[in-house]
Amino acid sequence: MKTNNNIPAYRFQGYTDAWELRKIFEIADRFDNLRVPIASSLRVSGSTPYYGANGIQDYVEGYTHEGEFILVAEDGANDLKNYPVNLVNGKIWVNNHAHVLQGKNSIADNKFLAFSINQTNIESLLVGGGRAKLNSDVLMNIELKLPSPAEQEAIGTFFSTLDRQITLHQRKLDTLKEQKKTYLKLLFPAKGQNKPALRFQGFEDDWEEVKLGEVCTIQGGNAWKSDSYSLTGEYLVVTIANVTGEYFIDDKKGNRIDINPNVMQYVLKKGDILISLTGNVGRVSKMTESKGVLNQRVGKLTTTANFEFIFSILRTEKFENEMRLASQGAAQANISNKDVLQYMIPLPSLPEQEAIGTFFQTLDQDLAQVEDKLASLKEMKKTLLRKLFV
Repeated sequence: MKTNNNIPAYRFQGYTDAWELRKIFEIADRFDNLRVPIASSLRVSGSTPYYGANGIQDYVEGYTHEGEFILVAEDGANDLKNYPVNLVNGKIWVNNHAHVLQGKNSIADNKFLAFSINQTNIESLLVGGGRAKLNSDVLMNIELKLPSPAEQEAIGTFFSTLDRQITLHQRKLDTLKEQKKTYLKLLFPAKGQNKPALRFQGFEDDWEEVKLGEVCTIQGGNAWKSDSYSLTGEYLVVTIANVTGEYFIDDKKGNRIDINPNVMQYVLKKGDILISLTGNVGRVSKMTESKGVLNQRVGKLTTTANFEFIFSILRTEKFENEMRLASQGAAQANISNKDVLQYMIPLPSLPEQEAIGTFFQTLDQDLAQVEDKLASLKEMKKTLLRKLFV
């Protein structure tokens, strides 16, 4: 708990002094005079990152700045609430849409300064209409609270390390997603083909094409009465808003309800395949271990085929696009059970279904683990930014 407005809630060991209020012009120099914009048609391809308001736009020959700098969008920011602030190092080329700052030696640590500016509500300081602008004099007069250089360095290094962890997990997640896209193309037959390009050892037979309804059924949900909702209800009412297309539904939001024994057929169990039939149609997710009941316009799929194989087929862009096409023509997108069950799927033998289903189940579990870790790191950063800064 804060006992002083100039002392953060959390501190690294050994630091006790109060933080001081300083304007940016007192603690940093601005190097906007070195910026040079280059039209895309005139750029010479190279290895130097070419920065604009929102980060790297290209790679070019030559450079305008060399060293460690903080780039703050001047105009053209793509997110005014999470305003673009980038810490860069080495040889860079900066155009005229980003301010270039560098902390003064022995006064301000660049890493700390970047995180501190990022904590500032810059949106309220912008001028102009459609292309909001952060004027240089406004930037340089922003007030920041500053600890000693040693404490700045400790905080800046800590958050830089945390950012590297976030970046590594984001890259790992992106790689896994790309791998999954590739495997979805290779392990299922291409259009007009009856065999996939890549197969597990021991499988050679042709696949057949069948309607989803030949191996699946859909159960619709109930129209729960809103006056039955309760903050302390035992069951989450699972609506289309919960079925996001991620591996599991989002069970952190929604209404809750208590139910009686005559509606137990709507009770969901972990792993049930759910599909949105209204709005963002064709989104498919699994039920979590939370207690939940099925709402109208959400379908629960059961199958005589391999469960994980069917789940993998339905969580493809192809299926979602087909469902969007089926929903066209209405003010609000809607699909029927019939639309879903008429969808044509390629079907191999049951043993091959099981092999493919298990493969994608493992891949999805790996994805979920990385996503959870990434979300945890981002939440940790958000919390510590509040606690370690004044």
